[in-house]
Amino acid sequence: MSTTEINWRQNCLTVGPHDGRPEALWTMPLLHAARIFRAEPLKELVVARIYNDAMQMVEYGNEPRMPQTWADQTKEYAENWFRSILCCKMGELVRYYDSPSWENDIEDAVNRVKANTLNPGYEPLHHHDTINMLCRIIGSQASREASKDHA
Repeated sequence: MSTTEINWRQNCLTVGPHDGRPEALWTMPLLHAARIFRAEPLKELVVARIYNDAMQMVEYGNEPRMPQTWADQTKEYAENWFRSILCCKMGELVRYYDSPSWENDIEDAVNRVKANTLNPGYEPLHHHDTINMLCRIIGSQASREASKDHA
């Protein structure tokens, strides 16, 4: 693999715009994923993704590259913080989907479908409601903390 073959916007640890990975697993709504996988398997998925993205930066990133120990430390921070960040994100999502504004958005979407005027790009999910975003949130925080240890 070369650096030109890598879409760095899919790496959850890079700075700047983040598209996330396009595969269905990573775009799955987080509330749905937490129900399907449960906490421990979801943790394993997220931490493995964060570690793989860290290793991508170690092996193919811009010079000077981060050392292997940075990737290991990033993984350790991600493992330690997973549960608390997951609980925080789940709480945010539940509050969002239970809010009166969400009810209004849904009512508006239904009315637009009935009138055949719904925007084809309509996306009902909260912008943090994917595994991609959980990886991004935990991974960027963990990698910043690990970078302090390697400064």
